[in-house]
Amino acid sequence: MDIQMLSILRAAHILAAALWLGAGALLTLYIMPSIRCAGAAGGGVIAESMRRGLGIFMASTAGTTILTGLLLYWIWFAARGASGTFGTGGIMLLIGAVAGLAAAVMGGSILGRVSAELARLATVPPSEVTQARIVALHERGAAVSKIVLTLLITSMLLMIFSRSF
Repeated sequence: MDIQMLSILRAAHILAAALWLGAGALLTLYIMPSIRCAGAAGGGVIAESMRRGLGIFMASTAGTTILTGLLLYWIWFAARGASGTFGTGGIMLLIGAVAGLAAAVMGGSILGRVSAELARLATVPPSEVTQARIVALHERGAAVSKIVLTLLITSMLLMIFSRSF
């Protein structure tokens, strides 16, 4: 693969990863806690965010990061063989990739469903049962989003430091 194509692939991977991590941090640290504190009105914000494509944005940045990362890893393996893959840098890349994949799976399967359910509950007439479900979903979403953010940060740091080995 020529150097220009490799540079474009690497740039796409880094940009998508930065967008994914940045959006995840913003949502985990600021947006979701604010929505949770807003009470019943917060459900409307989630519903509008989903309508505007937040779920699609998160899935597309995660997907782009993973696909470009797989291509880059394939190129790394082809250029270095097994000895390069199992060296310190290769192991760091592999662990970072696994952390990124775990973040994508948890984000898509758990946080995606939590957000969709919260958006749906925003349209349901308020009741004690509905409110209890909303509180439980917010707690679950907050816990999982912190794990996902930690995985994304771990993945990013491992990818950065792997270049030193």
